[in-house]
Amino acid sequence: MMNEEEIKGIVSSEMASCSGDELIHRKRLALDYYFGREPKPLGIKGRSEVVSTDVSDAVEWLLPNIVESLSGKSAKFMPMSAQDEDQADLETDFTHFVFNEDNNGFLNLYEATKDALLTGVGVLKIYYDDDPERVVERYSGLSDPQLQALLGDPMVEVTEIERSETDGTSVTAARVVRQGKVTVEAVPAEQFRVNDDADSLDLTKARFVAHTTRRTASDLLRAGYDPDVIEDAQQGYLDREVGDYHHHHDISDIDDSQKLIVVTEAYLRMDINEDGISELCKVTCVGETEISDILDIEEVPEIPFVAMSATPMPHQFLGISVFERLKQVQDIKTAVLRSTLDSFYQSVNRIKVVQEGQVNIDDLLVNRPGGIIRARGHNAVTELGGTFFGGEALQLLQYADVQKQSRVGVSPDMAGQSNLVNNESAHGVERMMSAQEMLVNLMVRSIAETGVRPAYRKIRDLMVRYQNGTVPYKFKGNWMNVDPSTWGERSRMMVTVGAGAGDDQMKLTALQQIFQTQMQFKQMPDNVLVDTKQLYNALDDMVGLADLGEAEKYFMNPNGPEGQQFAQMKAQSDQQQQQQAMQQQEQQLQMQQQALQAQMQVAQAEQTKAQATLQNGQLKEQINAMEAQHKADLEQMKAALQTAKDSAKQAFDYDKLRTDTALKLTEMETNAKMQLERELKANKDSLNGSGSAQGIEKGQGGEGRTGASQGAP
Repeated sequence: MMNEEEIKGIVSSEMASCSGDELIHRKRLALDYYFGREPKPLGIKGRSEVVSTDVSDAVEWLLPNIVESLSGKSAKFMPMSAQDEDQADLETDFTHFVFNEDNNGFLNLYEATKDALLTGVGVLKIYYDDDPERVVERYSGLSDPQLQALLGDPMVEVTEIERSETDGTSVTAARVVRQGKVTVEAVPAEQFRVNDDADSLDLTKARFVAHTTRRTASDLLRAGYDPDVIEDAQQGYLDREVGDYHHHHDISDIDDSQKLIVVTEAYLRMDINEDGISELCKVTCVGETEISDILDIEEVPEIPFVAMSATPMPHQFLGISVFERLKQVQDIKTAVLRSTLDSFYQSVNRIKVVQEGQVNIDDLLVNRPGGIIRARGHNAVTELGGTFFGGEALQLLQYADVQKQSRVGVSPDMAGQSNLVNNESAHGVERMMSAQEMLVNLMVRSIAETGVRPAYRKIRDLMVRYQNGTVPYKFKGNWMNVDPSTWGERSRMMVTVGAGAGDDQMKLTALQQIFQTQMQFKQMPDNVLVDTKQLYNALDDMVGLADLGEAEKYFMNPNGPEGQQFAQMKAQSDQQQQQQAMQQQEQQLQMQQQALQAQMQVAQAEQTKAQATLQNGQLKEQINAMEAQHKADLEQMKAALQTAKDSAKQAFDYDKLRTDTALKLTEMETNAKMQLERELKANKDSLNGSGSAQGIEKGQGGEGRTGASQGAP
């Protein structure tokens, strides 16, 4: 087992080996260019000292696009199966909530991104803070048993007890509360160190990483470190400070609890157990390059730092900064501006040649419009030089601006511009993206991949590892108790950004077109592609891209309790309307059946009437035929009788023939009359039946005509 002296020696050696790294030097120089302190003026009196602020302008132009794009859900956890989709969305939402709400996510992201643009790398520290917090409480009106219980609580420190006859016993106590949480901090360059041979932004495999800060003695005592070591430690300052702490007001001589002690948290791999295998250890010690004391040593599962860069360099820890890409441009523009202004000053106030003794020097020293110079002759004062070359200077400045735009992808006329082209043709709204915009988009994607993605993963892993108990959280419109300790392992993640604010506008336009297509499919009778869930997802994405909060404020979530209740009420209402429609249809069918039956009865009556009419006509024809036959027979008999009469037959034959003829005629008339009476009776019965049915049908229609009026013709 290594002793403390050996560990102090290892930490001191590692700190000394990376003390001359390039990061802090780059930050100091970048800040000088950012604030316009570089390039330094020549120091010649009367010459221009103006400085072009190209580095500052480019950084401030880039920050809105980058920070705004990364402030949303720029990274998400991917589901492992179809049943894991809601769980993956829950973990993404809750992790995003911890990053932005439990911590000052905007400020941390802003500072780390600005560090990355200025120095080439920005650093976030993500750890689980379980340091105890001291909360002062005051109790009044306590009874003796309650006071004894409070005094016996090991987590309570009673600082004051007051007894009163009216108010009883009052106690002032300090309670120590341990309520751990995931903490995210942006680490400045002067506080961060990494081994010089680090060849990647991924710090999980770094050999040595250190974070040096100044902490008060009170904070160290509250964290539980050795009071003797803290008392012996001296107030100090960082070895690589960028600001000037020495001029700050020092109150440690008055209040020892506010003594600022330099404390280093070193994360290194060493064989602390001397078993031949190195372990990742966290060594908390007093001092920076020279370690005086060790406060704590513990093995840790991972290094709590994330490094990000807008322009990473392969196989290097430091990326390329905006400062490095624009340093030369700022130098050129500063030189051109200074020379141009000097030329302008000299063209207005030219160098004068004066004949000694011929001019009043006091008049020359006062340069005012319309001033008087007393001289002995016209040639006593002459001017030299002073030609202004503003046109040539303007061309040089324009060239420098083009170089700036090509190097960092932004300029005053395009910073934050969405470049959307509204087209009502078949192509709709299209995105016009230039090469400069693609460069900015790549910066956004690089910071998301190197910084936000591993940060979300660390936050999730810390909650799974250390979070105890449940946390109330509203997810998709439903309140639930979230317990991250039950989440388990998850390795799949995806970055959802790759551009600036303009890309959000392009996505919003695409989502609007998708929503219109969904509505068209929804209205189709054979739709099997779109339901309310897909429609809500499209609306949810549109509200998120518009940065308007949650979609539940504007639309009802079909998966939420309100949405499900509304769906049930709508289904019941639709069912009732369907039942009412079916009842109305049944009533209409019954009425149609009754009308059809009545029409059938009328048709049958009309058919019977037609048949009776037809039979009546046939009977008349038969009677007419019988009458005609009867007349023919009668004429034949008359002719025979006449013939017999004319032939003077015997009277007997004549009488017999007359008798036979009379009998025959009588028989024929009798038969014809009986047949006619039978047919007339049958026809009358048929007509009476059809008239009764027609009278019934007319009575139902509202205008009556009885069957008695349908007598036979």
